[in-house]
Amino acid sequence: MNHRHRLGLGLLTLAFLLGQTMSASAANLEEQLDLRPNNATRGQSRDVADGWMQLGNQQQADGDLAAATVAWAEAAEIYRLLGDTQSAGRAYGSMGAAFGSLGRYPEAERAFVLRLGTARDNDDRLGQVYGLNNLGNLYVNQGRLNEGQTHFEEAFQIARTTGDAQALGVSLSNLGRVATQRGELEAAARLLEAATNYRILASDYLGEAHSSNNLGDVYVALGRESNAIGAYRVALRSGVEAGDIPLQIRALDGLLGVYLGRGDLAIAKGYLDQRAALTLSGAGVAADVETALTYRWLGDYYLQTEQLDTARRAFSQGLAIARDLEEKSLEAEFVNRLLAL
Repeated sequence: MNHRHRLGLGLLTLAFLLGQTMSASAANLEEQLDLRPNNATRGQSRDVADGWMQLGNQQQADGDLAAATVAWAEAAEIYRLLGDTQSAGRAYGSMGAAFGSLGRYPEAERAFVLRLGTARDNDDRLGQVYGLNNLGNLYVNQGRLNEGQTHFEEAFQIARTTGDAQALGVSLSNLGRVATQRGELEAAARLLEAATNYRILASDYLGEAHSSNNLGDVYVALGRESNAIGAYRVALRSGVEAGDIPLQIRALDGLLGVYLGRGDLAIAKGYLDQRAALTLSGAGVAADVETALTYRWLGDYYLQTEQLDTARRAFSQGLAIARDLEEKSLEAEFVNRLLAL
């Protein structure tokens, strides 16, 4: 099948699949992905490639990652044939992130290697930074810390030549993650402090929330609770700005841990109310793990305020959800709490 005929079939396929105009604003799986806009030449073939890319984004937003990788692969191939290797690289990056989320690590690695290779071929230094960080994260997620650190260090050195605050923030944050996993907490704190500063400079709210939450965890491990409170508050604010509920919940959990640990119940109650507002199911909405965890926090709070009956009800509600979800470890936590009453 020649190139022109293949693209024509691709256009017909897209017309059937897309139907209505789709949103191109689907959130990316990996906060370190390169999101610079396309800038290649226009034309019918280009529209086909963009359409495949858009379809993949929509399928990702719908939770169908396997289908999204197929659409992005089509986009990458057309971009490559058009000579638009930067756009092809971005498609490879999206594929790699999706494959990683699916646990298909060899395919993820191949996609990220292609993403990095296209960036190197084009002397695209920012593309190299994101490609190296993505590969490094893939390795770290598999417990391959040395390989991950090597890639993050190379990414940081390239990022320094660009002066790009977002690229520097990503690389430093990932280096801080490795240091944390190695138990090198003082080094991790320094790296994450620098990462947070760069992400603030870049107005990268999502990245700022990630780095600040990680920094809060490190401060807690170091016994620096006041610093941890500041980091979690930054993460909470940034999570709100980014519209990312999981990052907000993580920051709230950090704050609740510190304030309940201190017995500072008035402040803890305010953060507990925020968590409840984000996680307690409304009518017709299925409960999930975060719902159960909110009941655990509520029970712990009521225990400290000596409202034992209320604490028992909260733990019992959480236990019922954990059993429905077949979350055995969480179920055991609730059983132990109830037995201790």
